[in-house]
Amino acid sequence: MPWRLATMCLATALPAAAGPLGVLGIAAREEALVVSVRAPRGRVVRLVELRPYQTYAADAELPVVWEGKVKGATVTVPRYEGRRDRLYSKFQLVDGKTREALGSAHYVTDLSALPARSFDFPWPKSIKGLQVQMVDDAIALGVKYAGINAMVHVVIDCSGKTPEETWEADGERIPINLDYVRQLDAQIKPLTEAGVNVTCILLNGVPSQPVPANPFIHPRTDLANAPNHLGAFNTTDERGLRYYRAVLEYLANRYSDPSAAHGWVSGYIIGNEVQAHWDWYNIGSMPVEDFVGDYGIALRIADLAFRRFHAKIRTYVSLEHHWNVPYRPEPGMGFRGRDFLERLAAWSKAEGDFPWQVAFHPYPENLFEPRTWNDRQAWLTFDTPKITFRNVEVLPAFLRRAGLCFEGQPRRIILSEQGFHTPDGPDGERVQAVGFAYAYYRISHTPSIDAFILHRHVDHKAEGGLKLGLWTWKEDDPGPCTPGRRKFIYEVFRLADTDQWERAFEFAKPIIGITSWDEVLPARTIAETGVVPREGVRVESLVYDLYLNLYQATATNCLDLRPDAVGAGGPAGASIFEHPKARGHADATFEVPLPALKAGRKLTLRFGTALTGPSEDGVRFAVVVHGEEVWSATQREQRTVERAVDLSRKAGSTVKLTLRADALGNERYDWANWVRPQVVVER
Repeated sequence: MPWRLATMCLATALPAAAGPLGVLGIAAREEALVVSVRAPRGRVVRLVELRPYQTYAADAELPVVWEGKVKGATVTVPRYEGRRDRLYSKFQLVDGKTREALGSAHYVTDLSALPARSFDFPWPKSIKGLQVQMVDDAIALGVKYAGINAMVHVVIDCSGKTPEETWEADGERIPINLDYVRQLDAQIKPLTEAGVNVTCILLNGVPSQPVPANPFIHPRTDLANAPNHLGAFNTTDERGLRYYRAVLEYLANRYSDPSAAHGWVSGYIIGNEVQAHWDWYNIGSMPVEDFVGDYGIALRIADLAFRRFHAKIRTYVSLEHHWNVPYRPEPGMGFRGRDFLERLAAWSKAEGDFPWQVAFHPYPENLFEPRTWNDRQAWLTFDTPKITFRNVEVLPAFLRRAGLCFEGQPRRIILSEQGFHTPDGPDGERVQAVGFAYAYYRISHTPSIDAFILHRHVDHKAEGGLKLGLWTWKEDDPGPCTPGRRKFIYEVFRLADTDQWERAFEFAKPIIGITSWDEVLPARTIAETGVVPREGVRVESLVYDLYLNLYQATATNCLDLRPDAVGAGGPAGASIFEHPKARGHADATFEVPLPALKAGRKLTLRFGTALTGPSEDGVRFAVVVHGEEVWSATQREQRTVERAVDLSRKAGSTVKLTLRADALGNERYDWANWVRPQVVVER
């Protein structure tokens, strides 16, 4: 019997406290874990410990850390079993007699009593950042944010010699490669001293052949075929988990010391472009739901390891610019960014939500074409194929959706890697710099993005022909990225956040085809509120977008109600999918605040209606305001028909507005769509 059904049966058959059964939350203390639970009254229950890589099964032999009748709202268990820290475990409440699971397993989510450090890291107002290769040059450029790569497997000393330093995890002294760590210090410390905010990108380099002694290699990684020799972190067994968290704890402790003796790191990016995992986080071929579960563990363990030392260290998921199309078409080798984020959010909430953030890479749609303002696959809708600099405001708007938020707040965004190629030809360097100027201006006016970290500092000979640097490589040097000379973009970048920016950017306007930089500003409404205007509607005319407020609607008699898309795309594509039952009609009801109107203006609900299935008898669409049907039409054809309903007489009040779909007695393929429904002010 599935656990959800089992829980439902227990809840109805046994006296229980109101609400869902199971573990509701776990707070960590120095020596204990305080577990909030809801259990059937008078029934013996057990609290079972699971390691992150385990799934509860009633017939499995698993450690029981507490058993009895729950008399209050919490039970307390020891945090340590000997020297092993249970902070990284999850806990399942089960019925003591039937062993059926009650609710979901749950991780520790409240670490507020643990960290001794909570000072603020520097978050400069300027967004200008760089993946730093030459520290002194970066400081001279006035960089405010820096990205530094750190190879997790190299932090461990595998030489077999007596190490200078170790880190203890669950009683094991794990050797630290201090020579490598000092190389990180040499970058991080001077940047911190210069007031630069540093983020580390944590990578797992893998060999081409198995190395049994290496605990970081994931058993599913295709070592022989991983294109860039970067693999998934191994959290599938006890040794891999212990070594992984040991590196994270060591780095978090070292780079959040209040003295800044080695510098500060404000956040860590777990892997690189993970929804394109075959290339950048290889875990073999894997469906998205399995990948989310595996990667989610690595992300969660990282968050626990970081926040046990400093409450404000951020943990980021890394994504590239493919949004509604995958990086690779082969199944199991990459996923749509939107699908991945939605699944990750649902996965994290199911077992206790935690504050992961987003590190995004909005490269131009064609990495070899820096004229990103011409991108054709970047739409101002959630169903856009890609998110590039042309439509980057779609990302923060998407993250404002209720299902994506953490504790009611959108997750933070940094742009941690993106750059502009230098095309061949005499104008190549200028065109590269134009791409940067356009992107920088747009991002600097998108307040929900914290940093814009440019890639690269110096062109790299092994980057597939791309020349993304502020510097050229040195032609007569055997090294892949020995700096040669500064490119045209160098000075544009240096002045981007100074009072000389306008002079430095002036050359770009005729190339883009603008006379004022305000012409490239992000769509204000979507950037600030998540609302995208319908085609032909001015941003300032928008009152309410029903599509983007769908999760606030009350659904009645719906077989299905969800966001969808109609047609090939473009601004008119986003829709509310409403499938009515055979008897009665389906309703989606919104509370819509309508403003008072000035003379000569009116309020209009504009939308399209469409069917995306071969309905046998059609669907009757209707708009209802406060129980009064104010518009209706029956439709059988599978095409979009534009509609408009005048709401002016309700101006100045908050109305209950219902989108109604009637199956007309036969619901087969009655796939009704309300296309881009928005209330707008018109003349």
